[in-house]
Amino acid sequence: MRRLLLAGAVLLSGCGLIPTPRVDVDNTSLRLPGSAPLSGKVVYLETDALAGNRVPAALQQVTIRGQATYRTAGLGTLRSAGLYVRSTLTALPATCTVSPATPTAPRMVVCDAAGEASQFIGTLELRAGQGQPFSLGGAALDTAAKAGHGYFGMAFSAGQSVWTDSLDLTGMTASARL
Repeated sequence: MRRLLLAGAVLLSGCGLIPTPRVDVDNTSLRLPGSAPLSGKVVYLETDALAGNRVPAALQQVTIRGQATYRTAGLGTLRSAGLYVRSTLTALPATCTVSPATPTAPRMVVCDAAGEASQFIGTLELRAGQGQPFSLGGAALDTAAKAGHGYFGMAFSAGQSVWTDSLDLTGMTASARL
């Protein structure tokens, strides 16, 4: 009987059915650029949101859950943004360009949205000043979590942010399957 249970556990682990305990991920705050000129683009900010949060290579189906709070001084109207992730901002495809920091925008990498589909990890629904639950996952998040580095990118899909706005990702926990 014991061998049967062990064999069953091994088979289940190969299917990614055994969940791991949740672990905390550090809060992060992203300074947003003005989104009006960025239609059809994914904007990656130089904030490594997953720095030091590495998962073992054997784990898969990484999921991050938490609260997203959009902060604006009153002029921003952002309501929804697609979220993307890359484990590095070097060796980028030709569809990406680096935009240097200015007094009104952080340094960022701007990519054509059409070329970033494989980096998509979820959508954030936002309300100014109110925390909204989110859940992120996908192959790109698995790759970033295993590398221990994750640079979030956003495609602004409803409403607009202005250069004084920020996005706080808090109360984040990560889980995976073995």
